[in-house]
Amino acid sequence: EHFKREKIDIHAHYFPPAYDQMLEKRGMKLLDGGFPKPEWNEEIQLSFMEKLGITYSVLSISSPHLHMGDVGEAIEVARSSNEYGAELMKKYPEQIGVLASLPLPEIDAAVEEVKYCRNELHVTGFALQTNSCGLYLGDARLDPVMEVLNQAESVVLIHPTEPAAIPQGVNENLPYPMMEFFFDTCRAVMNLILTGTLNKYPKIRFVIPHAGAYLPIISDRVASMSKMLCPDGSVDIRKCLADLYYDLGGTAMPKQYGNLCQMTTKDHILYGSDTPFTPLPLCCKLAETMDQGLTAEMQELVYRENPKRLLCK
Repeated sequence: EHFKREKIDIHAHYFPPAYDQMLEKRGMKLLDGGFPKPEWNEEIQLSFMEKLGITYSVLSISSPHLHMGDVGEAIEVARSSNEYGAELMKKYPEQIGVLASLPLPEIDAAVEEVKYCRNELHVTGFALQTNSCGLYLGDARLDPVMEVLNQAESVVLIHPTEPAAIPQGVNENLPYPMMEFFFDTCRAVMNLILTGTLNKYPKIRFVIPHAGAYLPIISDRVASMSKMLCPDGSVDIRKCLADLYYDLGGTAMPKQYGNLCQMTTKDHILYGSDTPFTPLPLCCKLAETMDQGLTAEMQELVYRENPKRLLCK
């Protein structure tokens, strides 16, 4: 079935050749604790878009992160991947946008890459992992990177990856995307909020994936502790959560979406397909569920108006 309605997809993934080769070199056919590596090329991407009625897809590298302990390799793979993404944007200017990847936790190289991607490649924005080799978003060591992202008023999609530490002896055979990705998303976002990073860099427009993971469930609980954690009132957790953007990638309907609507405003919710990690038949099923679960007004906002406003600022 074809979905004819125009949609802007803020959360879709790609495998630039340099990243692909890096995974291949390490024999990584299974990603993130057992998830099979999906097939991807630009033809597959365009056919996904056609079948799902997506007119514009914003592509980013998912997990695992491109820094695997080799500094030189990370810097090289980031640059090469971002240049490949920029070429795709030139080839399909009406259909494809790209969120550049950074060689974090290499701070100086990441700052250089932000500048290069903004000034030379003119990318759509940036994708940051929840943690890079154990360095979490919100850590003060990342401030120089946040500074340049803030100056550029960047759109930044946060994407979960393997947590820095996982308890032993429990759920050891579950692929990380099943639960750990959601835990790590909450960990990173709460760290951004509680360290004051969000307040310090207000021009970065952060997009939180997968309908905010567990944040909509715990938002009342953490907000009620705001005063205890920040007695000076400098951090308002409820407001910080409301001001972030959220995509509906994955199985967001109906429960997560219902909770998300109580945490943020209707102009902060965006469509995401999460292709190719979400297989096409499931994407079609989820798109149908989304069509049924969203009012006509929300369809207009989520599929078109909100992402347009975010990307065209």
